[in-house]
Amino acid sequence: MLARTGAFALADDGTLFLDEVGELPLLLQAELLRVVQEHTFKRVGGSVWQTTSFRLVCATNRDLELERREGRFRSDLYYRIAGWTFHLPALADRREDILPLARHFLGEQLGEPPELDDAVAEHLVQRDFRGNIRELRQLCARIAHRHVGPGPITFGDLGGDLACATGDTWCDQAFQRSIGKAVAMGINLKEIGRIAEDVAVQFAVSSENGSLQGAARRLGVTDRALQLRRAAARRTEPPTNGQHGSHEIDKHA
Repeated sequence: MLARTGAFALADDGTLFLDEVGELPLLLQAELLRVVQEHTFKRVGGSVWQTTSFRLVCATNRDLELERREGRFRSDLYYRIAGWTFHLPALADRREDILPLARHFLGEQLGEPPELDDAVAEHLVQRDFRGNIRELRQLCARIAHRHVGPGPITFGDLGGDLACATGDTWCDQAFQRSIGKAVAMGINLKEIGRIAEDVAVQFAVSSENGSLQGAARRLGVTDRALQLRRAAARRTEPPTNGQHGSHEIDKHA
């Protein structure tokens, strides 16, 4: 079996980046300290000491000063790697970076940065990204997977991720009470879903001043799918007093 070149050997005369260095157990911290301090290491299972020299860059989401004081991170290693420290604020504390990063990540997935609907842009800027850039990158990957292009990214592309919005979500207590009332009345799941879709279509068309194309983009569906959905909704509308049912109106139109 061929011996694999390890990170310390590969980093010789270069830079070694260690992500999440705060997660290292104390035993491995001691091993890392030896390499950083003495510039020597042995391969796993080997007996020959080798030399290496590199610039070390570390990253962590932990407070290493606190970890050091509480004995979870070695003081000698801390002072070796903390010659220069940089604090990167949480994404929620630098919201001006969210949209440029989102466009960059979406461009990676879709080939070019797409336009963001105003409502989507506002949602992203106000969202609480507790997972910081990693969460934003994963969200953009899911949006790109749902996106029906060409056209801008709309609320329909967010799907279930809308439930992760900051503060009150669209699925609030009022919505839950409405669903609970429907279930208590014995309305089946298919009918609940159909009515919810009808309401969503009505709001989308209204918000786009009657434009089916705009409503389709907002809902993340094709124009044809929205036309078929509205046609199906008309066929199931009950007759009103003094009027024929919508099915008869369509038939004689």
